[in-house]
Amino acid sequence: MTLKKILMVGAAGAALFAFAAPVATTAEAGSIKNGSATDLTIYGRVSRQFMLYNDGEESGYLNTDGFVGDTRFGFKATGKVNESVSVEGRLELDFKSNDPTSDINQNNEVEGDKYDIRHSWVSFNHKAFGKIKLGQQSTVSQGMSDGLDLGFAALAFSGMDPSLRSGGILFRNDNAAAALSTTSVRSVFTTMDRGRSEALQYETPNINGLSGLASLYDSGNWGVGVKYDSKHGSLQVRGRAFYENLSSEDGTGASGDTGDRWQVGASAKHDSGISLTGLYGQRNRDDRSDNGVSYAATLGYTANMNTLGATGIGIHYAGTSDIAAAGTDGQAVGLGFSQEIKNAGTNLYSQLMWWDADAATVDYSTIVTFLVGAQVKF
Repeated sequence: MTLKKILMVGAAGAALFAFAAPVATTAEAGSIKNGSATDLTIYGRVSRQFMLYNDGEESGYLNTDGFVGDTRFGFKATGKVNESVSVEGRLELDFKSNDPTSDINQNNEVEGDKYDIRHSWVSFNHKAFGKIKLGQQSTVSQGMSDGLDLGFAALAFSGMDPSLRSGGILFRNDNAAAALSTTSVRSVFTTMDRGRSEALQYETPNINGLSGLASLYDSGNWGVGVKYDSKHGSLQVRGRAFYENLSSEDGTGASGDTGDRWQVGASAKHDSGISLTGLYGQRNRDDRSDNGVSYAATLGYTANMNTLGATGIGIHYAGTSDIAAAGTDGQAVGLGFSQEIKNAGTNLYSQLMWWDADAATVDYSTIVTFLVGAQVKF
């Protein structure tokens, strides 16, 4: 899609939103109904963040899009065939500036504007038999990390993957020269989640909080996943697990490697506001004999500490082995804070992280990052 066409779509979206605004509150998406009895919902967000960093030799700052929950808008059309069957179509676009954060570092402070189609799919949903979805959409693994933590501090940590917000920063060699390496935070610290793909996906109905996913991706790859959400007395529980076979991946797709990957995770939140979340994942590459391993845990507390909305505070730990390369290990720890401004449809967050990595033949200096960000939703 050309920039001109994207801008035309954006202008149409703005006009539709202006038409829908009288029937929507500040923090809600606009909704209109056309003559074909299809409901059209317009939604989106504007996301920005400011980050400070110190790589052991120098300090700097970066002004970027939020990457996770980045600036976007979309259209969701829904309609009923009968009481059991409904249809949905979705088109969602990225409008980001100075992103992705995985490409922004000490040598490249400005990445430029990005315009992408995130979602373009249609689905048919039967209450008893589940949903079939066709088109560009989330892979089975996407969201299994950033949608796992039940605590509100998850906003600050990008769910369970805080490197998504500051991943481009490069490690320096811990020696007299202190030269920048080619190893970034994101290349060492990552979960097993992937992005989006052209796919045919089936999702089972939700039975007692349990549902399943199965997707056939482009290039002959496939994935399966399980989701669980339930409340047991004073304890809210969430579980996520998936397996993806990417043996046909050509190295240019969302995963960037070949082989397979899997991950399991669970989160529990007590009515007191205390939450605990953990995950463990592994990927097996066809071009390497070692298996990359990623694991993480977050202890959080969520409460209404003021009249604005929910407040989340958390401590996060992450570890990896052989993700960036064989023999490269990483450990990270950090603090996170999130604040909801409910009446304005806005979320604020901050993140303070320490990143450590060691390779088989070289040690790296510790990187410290601190960022603040905001999301305004409509």
